[in-house]
Amino acid sequence: MEIRGGNLAELFQNAALGLMDTLFSGCPIAREKNILLEIEELTVEELLVTWLREILYRYQTEGLALADLNVLEISQNKVTGNLVWGSPPENCLPEAEIKGVTYHGLSVQEHESGYLAHIVFDI
Repeated sequence: MEIRGGNLAELFQNAALGLMDTLFSGCPIAREKNILLEIEELTVEELLVTWLREILYRYQTEGLALADLNVLEISQNKVTGNLVWGSPPENCLPEAEIKGVTYHGLSVQEHESGYLAHIVFDI
């Protein structure tokens, strides 16, 4: 997946929503509960992978899908976000089974117009 953002917060938000769109393209997700998520890593690349892995983990273990989110604070090695979770409709099945978020082909680059990232999902 190729992700763009005008800043790091937007990049992380777009990456999370892109992950959910890969699973549930066009399915409305009801807003049921908010969860504060805080992650620290050594690099921005590791931070992005761990961020997406945590979102995928919540879906895989709790059946929760991300409905919306707000990145509250972000730096090169820490992200804090308010994530809004819900259940997908029963008639809305995942379009793909994502098993994991990989480091293969991973890149996060800053450009004059913002950030660009490439990330590969294990399907």
